[in-house]
Amino acid sequence: MTHWNDETGAAVHAKALVNAWLEMGHKVTVFSFFREAIEADKLTGKDERYVIRCFGKNSLDPRPVLTTEFDIFVVEDLKSLPVEQLVKIFPMIRERARTVHVVHENKLPKEAWFYQLPWDKVIYFDERQDFLRDVYPDAVYIPFPCFPVRRGDKYESRKRLGLPEDKKIIFSFCQREFRPYLRYLCEELKYKAILLFVIYPGYEMLERELAPPWMIVREEGALSEERFDEYLFASDAVIFHKYHAKYPRLVSATIFQAIGAGCPIFIPQQSEYFQPLKDEVVYYSDTEDLCRKLVDFCEDESIAKHVIEAEEVYTHVRSAEKIAEIYIDVFTEVLKGRGL
Repeated sequence: MTHWNDETGAAVHAKALVNAWLEMGHKVTVFSFFREAIEADKLTGKDERYVIRCFGKNSLDPRPVLTTEFDIFVVEDLKSLPVEQLVKIFPMIRERARTVHVVHENKLPKEAWFYQLPWDKVIYFDERQDFLRDVYPDAVYIPFPCFPVRRGDKYESRKRLGLPEDKKIIFSFCQREFRPYLRYLCEELKYKAILLFVIYPGYEMLERELAPPWMIVREEGALSEERFDEYLFASDAVIFHKYHAKYPRLVSATIFQAIGAGCPIFIPQQSEYFQPLKDEVVYYSDTEDLCRKLVDFCEDESIAKHVIEAEEVYTHVRSAEKIAEIYIDVFTEVLKGRGL
């Protein structure tokens, strides 16, 4: 029970695990939001045959949940779901299955509803969520899964996207709360690189109306997995700029989706969203530092090679298949604990 085929972190997390479970031969049913409950430009693709959309933010059709056979009932990102309606049918769910909560909170909620459901197991994916053990002592940490390693043809992707084939492309991803950061190119790059922004339709960006020759601004709704990959395959580097200083933020789901595509990633050093990553990405401290590192990157191909190699290693270590196996082990223990 989760977001699905939309831009949320819960949807990205769930998609990686579900794909892996299906490949392992398990049967999976996904209960998710009515499509009309999600903004049209936030949907990222068509639903698979195993997806049942049966609830909104404050409504729930209980029939699919109560008539579908399953051994484990997994809930992701409880605060976004119709909790009051779920509470009413939760006793019936627990009579026939074991229940697991994958927590997406970055601190203990003050609202009492968060604690009223008696989960068989609570799971978290960011080590900074260990505050959950104060309430759920047996909560289990299972890392965020990476999407698989995949590769595309750079020039074929550029042709399909209508992008220049003879210059370096620096992709600035500006959706899912990521923002444009580098708004200019230093002189060394203006004739050899393109700064590509992909923004939502209607996003206020002055350069959209009169972009300089070294800049391309694209307006697109939510990118499907295939479209997102196409941009990554076409690019020589991607900038993910997301930064909040007021309180800790959990890891970025988008990074775990992108890291397997073979496009070197540049991210802000001070951001809380990227803590688990080290040599797998290139960190920058400000625009000057970013520009300087992009110049070095474009002039020295070995930098990209080392970053991509580190990405591959990280993606294999945190592969969705390995993480999905850990979940299955936890589910098996939960079923044994309840005598099944």
